[in-house]
Amino acid sequence: MKIPLSTKRIILKKFNKDDVDLLFQLDGDPRVMKFITLGIPRTFEDIKNISLPKILNSYKNGQEFGLFAAYVKKTDEFIGWFQFEQDKDIDNAIEIGWRLKRDCWGNGYATEVAIALVEDGLKMNKMIVAKAMSENKASIRVMEKAGLNFAEEFWGDYEPHSGNPDVRYELKQRKLKRGYFLWDGR
Repeated sequence: MKIPLSTKRIILKKFNKDDVDLLFQLDGDPRVMKFITLGIPRTFEDIKNISLPKILNSYKNGQEFGLFAAYVKKTDEFIGWFQFEQDKDIDNAIEIGWRLKRDCWGNGYATEVAIALVEDGLKMNKMIVAKAMSENKASIRVMEKAGLNFAEEFWGDYEPHSGNPDVRYELKQRKLKRGYFLWDGR
């Protein structure tokens, strides 16, 4: 993947050390955090001292990997972030993910960028995975629209936990008409 990644409406860029306010717009919203921390917003200090350093560290595995700030091309409005990282549990797999500001939900941004991330991961001959709380129906729909298929329920090792299993969706390889391979979860 080449950064900045650009889709029809969105551009992804690396975060920098001055982006604490952007992340606070996102992680400080209880509704955004509903399926991450069960609605407990992150404090400005936690974002500054924990979240942002973790994001900046995500670029250490190469410029194509990490958590990337997402902006609307027309307005340069920050809308959230997208993940494109080597999966920590599955060899030869890329984990994709997203977190969007509440006022950006329902615009198709997550699906648009998820499809682009899937295509980039496939060009790298990687399996694509995405994970969510089983209650997060909107993210599961994005996974399905991006071509991923249900793989398994599992118990995440983080707190707080909803009491229900999480889900993992994936894409395994199959041949496409365009000449490169697509992953198919079956």
